[in-house]
Order: sequence, then C-alpha cells, then structure tokens
Amino acid sequence: MMPELAKRILTASILAPLTVWWILYIPSPWFDWLLGILAVATLFELVHMLSLPLRFWFALAASTAVALILANEHAVVAILLLGMAWTALLMISGRTSTGEVLSGVMNKLASAYWLAIWVLIFVWVLLLLHQLPFGKQFALGAFVGVWASDIGAYFAGKRFGRNKLCPAISPGKTVEGALAGTFLGALAATAIWVPYAHVSINLAVVLGVALTLSGILGDLAESAVKRAAHVKDSGNLLPGHGGLLDRIDALVPAVSVAGLLWIGL
Repeated sequence: MMPELAKRILTASILAPLTVWWILYIPSPWFDWLLGILAVATLFELVHMLSLPLRFWFALAASTAVALILANEHAVVAILLLGMAWTALLMISGRTSTGEVLSGVMNKLASAYWLAIWVLIFVWVLLLLHQLPFGKQFALGAFVGVWASDIGAYFAGKRFGRNKLCPAISPGKTVEGALAGTFLGALAATAIWVPYAHVSINLAVVLGVALTLSGILGDLAESAVKRAAHVKDSGNLLPGHGGLLDRIDALVPAVSVAGLLWIGL
C-alpha cells in the first residue's frame, strides 16, 4: 500500500502541471466548458456528501446555475435563482416529513447553499480573469499561492506546530502552520504577480495575504461542513486528496477574494 503522503504528492504532481496548462494555454470556450464541468462535478459531490433528499434535482438546479454563469449571466442572478430552486425542492421534499426531519434537512441545505455560493462566485471570477489582460497570469499566481500556502502550512505544522488553530473543526491545523502558510503563499503569489501580471509589489503583498487567509478560512469552512455531515472526505476521486471539494476548498474563496479585489482595484 502506498503511504497517504506519497499518494498526495503523486496526485498533485499530475494535477499541478495540467492546471497550469489549462489556465495559461486553453482558449475560450474550452476553458469555460472545462471549468463548468469541474464546477458541476463539485456541486454533485457536495449534494451527495450531505445526503440531501431529491439529490439529483438539487444537483441539477446547481448545474443550471453554473450554466447561467457560463452564458454570461451575473453570478448574483445565478445565486438567487439557485436559492429559489433549492427552497422549492426543500418544500417538495418536506411535505410528508416530520418537523425534526425537516429541521435536519434544512441544516444540511444551509451548509450546501453556503458552499455552492462560493463555487458559483469562483466560476464567475475565473471567467472574468480569463478575459482580462494579465488575468491568466493573475489566476496562475493565485493558484500557486494557495498551493504554496497549503504545503507550507502542512510541513511547518508537522515540524513546529504547538498551538491548535481550531481543534473543534480541524484538529490537525496549528497556528504555526497557518502563519508559515500565509507567509509562503503570499510570497509565491507575489513572485508571479509582480513580474507577470504587472501588479505593484505593495498591492501584491496585500492581495497575497488576503489570498492565503481566505484559503485557510475556506479550508476550515469545508472541514466544518464535513464534520456536520460525519464524513472524512467529500469524495474519493483523487487519491491522497479525497474528493474535488477537498482539493479546491481553499482555492474557491481565495481566488474569488483576491481576484475580485484585483479587478476592483
């Protein structure tokens, strides 16, 4: 049996070059459609993980929201329509349920909608970045920054971690690991943004910190949802990493926050 860390490294060594190629060299509409497929697969995984009733219809409504964004609809429209569709499905599934069962489904639905909103914003921001001058380079820097933060936090936490960051949600994460991850992630992102995306160094540092902190919070948010669902991983598609949602939990809010700040500034 291959050790879990070895599986994680092997999977990452395959996915990372493919992701870099996808960001920099795949033109629209192929970039858009591949992004949409990954988002739909992630949302199906989310609905399945939380064992929502009528899960196919919940996932289909989420897929429709992704399609709206791919069709150049604003993310807010897709988010609002998804909320209405999921509320209608909740009412249909709860017609014959007891109050206790309906309350449990409502809690799961709230968690699912919370994460689905971030996935939809992530798709929208990546599409915007892909169309902007130097946007591809900015997206690449954001991805690399999150990867560096994840690696730095993992190894620094293993070696120097003493103080737990949020043990009730993720017992393995430490304050020392988070600090190292923030530093290394911001440094890696800045190293790409300044020469290739033409971001000033001061702005790059600010965006890098926002990127890595958002990534840490995103990781913790998904861990909290998994704990509520009583599962270790969101899926088993990626050896050593779990599911798609496990792999992009930090990327989704990090790229969204840093990308929108860069576009706005």
